[in-house]
Amino acid sequence: MGIIVRRAAVPFVIIAAAVLVGVAACAAAGPTGPAGPVQGPETPAPVAITVNPSALPVGDPVPTGIAVGRQELVLYFWGTAEQPYLDQAWRDQGSGAVDVDHPCAGGRAVTAMTMGDLKGKLFGVTQCVTPDGTLIEFGGVWAEAGRITSQAGGATVEARYARWSRNPQVTIFWLSRKGKPLPDSVADGKGGTSPLPPENYPLLTAYDAKGTTIDSLRLRPPVIEPKSA
Repeated sequence: MGIIVRRAAVPFVIIAAAVLVGVAACAAAGPTGPAGPVQGPETPAPVAITVNPSALPVGDPVPTGIAVGRQELVLYFWGTAEQPYLDQAWRDQGSGAVDVDHPCAGGRAVTAMTMGDLKGKLFGVTQCVTPDGTLIEFGGVWAEAGRITSQAGGATVEARYARWSRNPQVTIFWLSRKGKPLPDSVADGKGGTSPLPPENYPLLTAYDAKGTTIDSLRLRPPVIEPKSA
């Protein structure tokens, strides 16, 4: 089944209808990702998510327009306004049904950094690998970001983003791109693992409206220490 990337419908702003950004060329085609003028701020219509009662959304979930087959990625926070956790769900573009089971072949995430354990403005950053190898990256910025990029393999891809309805000083961002998935960590021979050097991993950077860097983060797995006896 083909993969489509398109904007969500925006009923309350100038853009009054969904804009088709990319279509599958054939049944085996993959997502093209955002390109050109579709990058930047969005105001997507909210989606109701009730499939996980123990972690209901705080604020409006955000449909991204990035779809794997018929399943569109929807991002949302759960937790509290002071300690949000970014999560994902997938909405069937035909029926509208929402499921937390995702169609990605794999995915790795940097441990979510919240206001209670803040190491930087970027947090909850995740890479999702689709069945055809396309990479979807998303995350949050504890700031009113004006631009977010992912740099890897000599290429820079810009993200689309939206303000969190619960706190507009928090930005949710997403993008899709071609490239190599995050490399596996290396066993240290003592029961633990370590990631490769930083240059082997994509660099996510958030900027403010003036182009000043807010924060940057390598999407890099953490060091895993062996369990003590």
